Amino acid sequence: MFALPLAMAAYGAAMTLPRTPAAYHGTVTFALPPGQALTYIFPLQTAAVISNVNYFQVDALLYRPLYWFGAGGKPTVNYAQSVGRAPSFSNGGRTVTVNLNHYKWSDGTPVTNRDVQFWMDLLVANKTQWASYVPGGFPDNVVAMRFPASHPYQFSLTFNRKYNPTWVLSNQLSQIIPIPHQAWDRESTSGAVGNYDTSHAGAVRVYRFLNAQSELTTKYATNPLWAVVDGPWRLTGFDPATGFTTFEPNPSYSGPDKPRLAKFEEVPFTSDTAEFNALRAGSLDYGYIPAQDLAQRTYFERKGYRVSPWPAWGFNSIYLNYTNKHVGPLFKQLYIRQALQRLIDQPALISHIYHGTAYPQYGWIPIIPASPYISPQERRNPYPFSVRASRTLLASHGWSVRPNRVDVCTRPGTTPADCGAGIAAGTRLQFTMQYTSGSTPFTAQAETLKSDWSLAGVALALKPVPVSTLFSVVVPCDPQTNTGCQWQIGDIGAPGSTATFSPGYLPTGDIWLETGASFNFSGYSNRTMDALIRATTLDSGLAAFYKFENYAQLQLPELWQPNFYYQISVIAKTLRGDVLPQDPNLNIYPQTWYLGQ
Repeated sequence: MFALPLAMAAYGAAMTLPRTPAAYHGTVTFALPPGQALTYIFPLQTAAVISNVNYFQVDALLYRPLYWFGAGGKPTVNYAQSVGRAPSFSNGGRTVTVNLNHYKWSDGTPVTNRDVQFWMDLLVANKTQWASYVPGGFPDNVVAMRFPASHPYQFSLTFNRKYNPTWVLSNQLSQIIPIPHQAWDRESTSGAVGNYDTSHAGAVRVYRFLNAQSELTTKYATNPLWAVVDGPWRLTGFDPATGFTTFEPNPSYSGPDKPRLAKFEEVPFTSDTAEFNALRAGSLDYGYIPAQDLAQRTYFERKGYRVSPWPAWGFNSIYLNYTNKHVGPLFKQLYIRQALQRLIDQPALISHIYHGTAYPQYGWIPIIPASPYISPQERRNPYPFSVRASRTLLASHGWSVRPNRVDVCTRPGTTPADCGAGIAAGTRLQFTMQYTSGSTPFTAQAETLKSDWSLAGVALALKPVPVSTLFSVVVPCDPQTNTGCQWQIGDIGAPGSTATFSPGYLPTGDIWLETGASFNFSGYSNRTMDALIRATTLDSGLAAFYKFENYAQLQLPELWQPNFYYQISVIAKTLRGDVLPQDPNLNIYPQTWYLGQ
């Protein structure tokens, strides 16, 4: 691979930035979801650390992705906000060429194809650490890369076959984030910048260094690494104890929409009650109403606030650990998954707990926001709430059903009338579910599930956990370290932490449900599912999508539960700019915001 000359600047030189001009005015406060805050700053994130806050509401402000998705309230590509221009295809559709817009890093260095190469080199050498990795997918399917010295604002990737070009843009190129080679290609704080990434061993050492630096949360605001940015903002304050984060404009920002505010603050909260108290007190410019307080919407509207639901382009499901040696054999039985799904009363949860701030989800594709990808079948619930149907399913497969106690397998074996493979006589239907703490309605939902499941003799022990901790618990099983092998049921999807499809914006399921994918937390593996997912990456029509999602709906790789608006936003009347419509990919645009009457 081509390598530019070494950048030999001293390690501390990157901290020299122009002062914030006096033309910037005002401070805007933005409320973070309960229990969530910045925990990792290096853009190449693992499944254990990636979160909506880390990825979209911090990193995207500092380090611009090759392609920005989110335009006019839709989850589509936005070339005006992208570092890359519209890609072109050649070589029978196997080669994609990208020309870059002329961005600059905050130290004055141009953003070039060397920064894209730096990302790709680190990614290839450390792919198993990457949250979006799928064996055989990106970057495994890239067979050649060109970063020509004669055209520093152009690069090309050649894939192992022709893929659906929309998928290449939305799920492959969308994963690339140019990162500053001239500042980050180093193996230690005291060593010189080099071209270490151009060898596999060097790229591994560089990644380890950057990962270790990203774990030093107390130094986020002072570490010169993180001061080199190409986004509209620079991080100038961070309290690792609370998660309170301060941003100020990057005076060298060369992209569209130069910041007008003097400061932007992300405010963390331990609970939605604490956030709502702050909102009522007038200390937030951009907050949210918890579901249990929705009746107070008119209070804010009378005061001139704008109240608007924030739809998320994503899904909400309950994860089942197929790799847990105790309960995995149970979850591998489709009839057990069907029996559990029959015990989730979505209409009641939406009406009585969320008061209309949630909506039903019957499969992989959400019904909100509107999209062409949801099939007619997925608009209907194939497993409506029915305690009787759940009991019948279990009894017909060899279980002694004991309502309000615990069901027991009394007919072990592998015939259709038996409990199933790996399930011994005397096995009990009892599970532990870890779920996101801090949300009053989400806690009520967990308690409702426990009560409803008990009606069919399924015992559910509840364990509330802060979402930042849960992201490190509900991860794929690693047999060598035993990490991720012990949890049984995980429910991360409280309001404010719903999973989004991004940065794989086309909802093909490849990074979530395909065998071995990093986001396949459950360890689910199904050859038919894999084949249907692969078809969506090749076929540009909707037929492949419909086959995949219809199969997933009925197979229940995860349990479907009500999906939420990311939040019911409450926005001060003095906050102007591109505030509405809100981005379903959960990006925010504070560089366009200003304070006015």
